[in-house]
Amino acid sequence: MIQHCWKRYWLITLLAFFSHGALAETAHWQQPSFIEQSFLTIALGSEYNTAARVIHKWRKPVRVYVTHQVGDQALHESLLSQHIAHLKKITQHDIALTDRADQANVRVFFTQESRLIPLLKKYTGASTVKNERGSVCIASFRRNAQSEIVEARIFIPVDRARRHAKLLACIVEEITQVLGLPRDDDAVYPSIFNDKSTDTLLTGLDDLLLRILYTPAIKPGMNEAQVKPKVRAAIQSLQQKGMITNAALRVRSEGELYQLF
Repeated sequence: MIQHCWKRYWLITLLAFFSHGALAETAHWQQPSFIEQSFLTIALGSEYNTAARVIHKWRKPVRVYVTHQVGDQALHESLLSQHIAHLKKITQHDIALTDRADQANVRVFFTQESRLIPLLKKYTGASTVKNERGSVCIASFRRNAQSEIVEARIFIPVDRARRHAKLLACIVEEITQVLGLPRDDDAVYPSIFNDKSTDTLLTGLDDLLLRILYTPAIKPGMNEAQVKPKVRAAIQSLQQKGMITNAALRVRSEGELYQLF
């Protein structure tokens, strides 16, 4: 009888230990409700609240052309190409570099701080110039009447970015945001879409947000009411496939830039 009680005690203790371990492994950002709210916060609207609160995403292939106005061209293009390869793997969308400007719908300018304002005026207009102050690097995209993203511009003043130790962060964040996740918010963490975050490379949460955005059922132009059930279905699918549980490990193993650290 005493032996039987001890067996029950150890069984209860082991169950409690493993239950606590399972709970500890589920981070706040892996909770479906947190993922849903993070997606709605980052995907709807725009960084400066100038766009309707609807989904924006690419339908056509993305072709990226790089303009180098500073040195270290090979380094900059290598970092950019590695990140593009990672984004393509996550989203399953056709994204690639091109060496022809006339075939590009995304242009990336590696430039100098002194040349930034003239570039912004030439390629984006006065509204972007107005928001330049306080930004390390800048990106903007143009959408059509169906809320499809059709063109984007990214400006990285390398001297300014290096001064703030943000060169790699600029490359990663800006090219990611022009895929259709344009906003930043301090409540979304761990994430590159958080101005107070120390994350330079994509996080597990960022991986999930990108996968949700490029779920085929989520269409450009959907408003919050329309997209919510689609987001929940996408999250449920990711959960059933175990892709939320292993998101942090996956993003590190698949991202070539992580191999640099």
